[in-house]
Formats: sequence, C-alpha cells, structure tokens
Amino acid sequence: MIPTPHSDLTIGHGTHPGETGKNNEDRYGVQSFYGEAGESITLGVIADGIGGNRAGEVASDLAVQNILRAVSQSAGNDYPQILNQAVSQAAKAVNQAALSNADLKGMGTTCAVALIAGRRLFTAYVGDSRIYLARRGGILQTSVDHTFVQEAIETGLLTPAEAKTHPHRHVVRRHLGNDPNVRADFRVRLAADEPPEVSMRNQGVLLEPGCQVLVCSDGLSDLVEAGEILQVLTALPPQKAVEELILLARKRGGHDNITVIAMLV
Repeated sequence: MIPTPHSDLTIGHGTHPGETGKNNEDRYGVQSFYGEAGESITLGVIADGIGGNRAGEVASDLAVQNILRAVSQSAGNDYPQILNQAVSQAAKAVNQAALSNADLKGMGTTCAVALIAGRRLFTAYVGDSRIYLARRGGILQTSVDHTFVQEAIETGLLTPAEAKTHPHRHVVRRHLGNDPNVRADFRVRLAADEPPEVSMRNQGVLLEPGCQVLVCSDGLSDLVEAGEILQVLTALPPQKAVEELILLARKRGGHDNITVIAMLV
C-alpha cells in the first residue's frame, strides 16, 4: 500500500485517561493509503491495555504499531486476510515481549480494527473494544464483545439488562497476550439476531454517503449508550463529536481510559 496524509473520509479521533488518575493504557492509530487499484483506504485501530495486567500500555502500543505496520506493508486487496495477518502479527509480538521480559509478564490488550477501502467496511477485533456503524438513521454495534457476560447473553443465562450491572461484566475472554495464536473475530453484525455465518459474509459491506464508523474502547461504551453516540455523531462533525463523546464519558465518572475514532463517509 502507498501511504498518504490525506483520506477521502472525514475523521475525528482522541483519547483521555479518564477521571480516576490511572495511566492511559489505551493506544490508537489512524492511517490512510492508496491501494494497488487506486482506491482510497483508511485504517483505524484502537487497543486497550487490560486492567489488572501489568504493562497494559506496552501491550496496547505493540498491538497498534504492529497492526499499522503489517497493513502498510501488505499487498493486494484481500482485506480480511490482510487484517487477519496484521492481528496475528500483533498477537505474536505482545506474547513474545511478555515472555522475554519479567516486568511485562501477564500483560494483555484488546484490539479493534476498522478498514474502509473504496467505501467498503472491513473489520477485525479481539476483546471488548467496540465498532459501531451509524447509517440510515440508526446505529449498530457490528462487533461482538469477547466477554463473560456476552457469552452468558448468547446462551440465555443473562439478559442484556442484567449484563450491564453484572459484577463480571469486564471479564474479557479473548485478548492479545497469553496466546500467540489467538484469532481475530471477523463478524460484522448488522442485526442482533443474525447467525454468525451471515455476519461473516457482511465483511466488505458498502457504506452509503453519510454513514459513520466509530471505534472505541470500553471507557466510552460502558458509560454512553449507542443511541447517545448516534445523537452526537448526527449533530456534530467527527472531531467535535469525538471530543463531545469523551467529555460525556468523563462527566459520567470517567472510570476508565476513553479512546474514540470516528470516520464519516
């Protein structure tokens, strides 16, 4: 891919450590390219160092830098495979660093990646950082949280309302860290009751003019509902929207790091 400082999208991005005095273990990156066929490509990635593990900021920085580098060095237009290789490379880098340095043992991170190429959306994710798609007057969480409570919802043990206040709602079941062979999730869920095989086929969904893709860490999604995110995205341009969403999460306690990327088609 050929790097370019310009994107054909309107982009907003930002991060904040939150209001509890903790270190910001979130990392993010936004990069634009021209593909081999001349199409415009925009890549957004967020990684959230997992709370309770040591050196979460190192893990999230490794994840972001490895994903950006892998995508920038890739060729062709098989974007799911490009993202698969990028996340795989990041997983191995985080694991190797943790094994080689006792101070980094046990570190981990989530990651959420959105790539828009020629107005088509491709995603990959591990953990509970989220990807939303705002279109046609509504908003969808296209990613699926890799958490204990999400599994409980899917098996009928919890309702979505119960999951919001469950004491184990932040237990992440899949992340970059201990397992160098962890697999990214490629489901793009466009309906709540959609079978996984349908969600997989949604990779490359065409984005209409006015669609917005938002990637965020759980510091936002824990405190700001999807409908509220939609209201802000609708009312403000992407950079102002990102700033407003971060401020809203901070006003509600800001108990975690808050990172947001918004991309308007």
